[in-house]
Amino acid sequence: MENRSTRMVVALVMALVGAFLLYLAANPDSAPLTAMLSLVAGLLLFLITLLMLVRYYRPGQDEVSPDEVPAPEWKMSRFLRRARDAAPLFLGIRLFLGYEWLQSGWSKLQNPAWGTGEALRGFWERAIAIPEAPARPAITYPVYRSVIEFMLDNGWETWFGQVIRWGELLIGLGLLFGGLTAIAAFFGLLLNFSFIYAGSASSNPTFIILALLIILGWRVAGWWGLDRILLPTLGTPWAAVPPDDD
Repeated sequence: MENRSTRMVVALVMALVGAFLLYLAANPDSAPLTAMLSLVAGLLLFLITLLMLVRYYRPGQDEVSPDEVPAPEWKMSRFLRRARDAAPLFLGIRLFLGYEWLQSGWSKLQNPAWGTGEALRGFWERAIAIPEAPARPAITYPVYRSVIEFMLDNGWETWFGQVIRWGELLIGLGLLFGGLTAIAAFFGLLLNFSFIYAGSASSNPTFIILALLIILGWRVAGWWGLDRILLPTLGTPWAAVPPDDD
């Protein structure tokens, strides 16, 4: 595929198929065999697309300073972090994660119990409960149990429930539209870890891996999205875009 436009169209199709395969793999209604085959097929599709795009990638050159280790960078790693043509790889991941977060946030917005904090209080109370042996408690990390108990004792569930449901909605929108993509992925990561600490593994480990990939490729993860405009406009906190001189 010497023609770049053709490569990008093929990569786009693969990204959309990959997003659907990830959805099937994470869908609790999928049969075990369907979920496993979908996950394997999605991984193979990602690798095939990655190898196809890396083949035509020409990495830039950075000068190593005396404070840095003079080891050459792996071409594939640099591609995922900096190449514009890596954008379709992240698009499939973004669409899957964005849909899952958006769906989760929207369902909580439709649930009055999340508005009053009743749903979150029930979740926290079940998480900190210590059953009789030999059963194990949901939270095995004592520091996290102390944090949850502190929030329960101070009635934080009402406003914190609002933070969670609106946060999930905003994370989903950020990932879907590629706006401040890495920031959205970071806050999704925090929620995933908080759910795991509370004893709810579910699909959270998978979401964490995918979010870390997006954070790794923060420069290009939203290139096929709003970040194509936002990043050059806003700059970064460590190197903000200087204002234009009038």
